Amino acid sequence: MPFKSFDELRAACLDLPAGSDTAANAVARRQDTLTKPQGSLGRLETLAAWLARWQGRDMPKLDRVKIFVFAGNHGVTAQGVSAFPSEVTVQMVANFAGGGAAINQLARIAGAELDVIPLDLDHPTGDFTDVPAMDEKTFLAAVSAGYDAVTNDLDLVCFGEMGIGNTTPAAAISTALFGGGAEKWTGRGTGVDDAGLKRKVTAIESGLKRHADALSDPLKIAAALGGRELAAIFG
Repeated sequence: MPFKSFDELRAACLDLPAGSDTAANAVARRQDTLTKPQGSLGRLETLAAWLARWQGRDMPKLDRVKIFVFAGNHGVTAQGVSAFPSEVTVQMVANFAGGGAAINQLARIAGAELDVIPLDLDHPTGDFTDVPAMDEKTFLAAVSAGYDAVTNDLDLVCFGEMGIGNTTPAAAISTALFGGGAEKWTGRGTGVDDAGLKRKVTAIESGLKRHADALSDPLKIAAALGGRELAAIFG
């Protein structure tokens, strides 16, 4: 496991590699020499320069594109925050594996590989209204799973997630990080009714109150209120 403590992970976050301005500028200059009006390809030109910047190549490429879908289950579903039971997560993962989901078709059309990674689905995270969703060890293991999934030979990676109840942890993290109150960040997710939406807001408010001591540290927020799939995407 590459990260053995919050401190190690925090240090890595503060020492991320920078993009290459040289590569991005080279792409922009080349675009201006092509047989077309300058800037006529709009956002496509911006994206090409963005790819060049982060690939460190004067000529970006998309030979290997991979989509990762991480799946996790959430203890907070015990609060009635979802219209579906957590067992549906396993069913959806099976649908991904069988090629029956929308992401399978999008990956095929894009020529991208698809990797669906279930994360300990038999053991949901803790119900954050009562206990931390994940302790430090569990959180770091999920972060490391995401980190280890990405190999150096990929030209572009895309991330998705699956997990019944996961819009509640997502809204809880957003509220904790950005403020504004739970109602601002909480939606209907799988289509809960008004009573279900109220339960989601109440659960998030309870979680924020329960874990008030963690709210000054983004990593501890992600562990106390998040999910394994969100932690893996972060990794």
